[in-house]
Amino acid sequence: MKRIILVVFILLSVLSSSENNVPAKEAKSKYKFSLGFLTGYGSKLYQIKEKQPRYVPLIILERENFYIIGTEIGYRHKLNSKLTLTGFSQLFGGIALQGVGGVIGATQLNNSDMEDGYKGISSRDSQVEFGLRLGYKTGFQKVTLLGEVRSGKRGGSGKISALRPIIVTDKFSIIPQISLSLLDKNMVNYYFGVDEDEVNDPRNTELDKVYDPDEFAYVSGIGVLGRYKFTPTWSVFGLAEIQYVSDEIGDSPIVDNRANYFVGLGLRYDF
Repeated sequence: MKRIILVVFILLSVLSSSENNVPAKEAKSKYKFSLGFLTGYGSKLYQIKEKQPRYVPLIILERENFYIIGTEIGYRHKLNSKLTLTGFSQLFGGIALQGVGGVIGATQLNNSDMEDGYKGISSRDSQVEFGLRLGYKTGFQKVTLLGEVRSGKRGGSGKISALRPIIVTDKFSIIPQISLSLLDKNMVNYYFGVDEDEVNDPRNTELDKVYDPDEFAYVSGIGVLGRYKFTPTWSVFGLAEIQYVSDEIGDSPIVDNRANYFVGLGLRYDF
């Protein structure tokens, strides 16, 4: 449960950051505090037991340029009318940070969650990450481009994405987004490599060879977030995403699916 909560907190931090790019008329004050919850379901990247629906809390705290969204803490600085630079720290980083919904994995993988034949692998832990994110409002069809780099003890990654807030009505908005992430060798090896000790563990009957990718890998994703405000303070939101991982990840014997999805529905209250 701890792993699931951390995954979705990160998921919501990315989505909430995207919402900050909605035109200024959506923002009402310099201070914002929100509570809510999300329930959702997704496929699995690793060879783990079938997942159950997720029920997790949502917390957002923003004060001028400073924010805490889920497990991300950051500070935004507006360079000019088009550029915004953000420095941030992700307390529970890892492979789940890629894409909108973080559906390609978990911030923490316990070997007890693995299917029979894989229970002897070493657990993959989360990491504290520090990073920079640059947002650019293109001025074309309200499209915003985002680029970021982040790094921690077990490796780093970079991501570029594009999103376009669409204000359908005063109460209903949607934000489609596409992204491409690049994971460095250390991160790929840690989360998807298989060493000799794991192959020789008698519990790992499904593993018959060492896997040492020692290469960069990429993850592509496409997703959408929709939000409907039925009162000035209460709103419901839904999200969906599909992601695809490259061969360096997909060829790992502890990986189940190259293409993964996540869908969710939540309720939010803004103070």
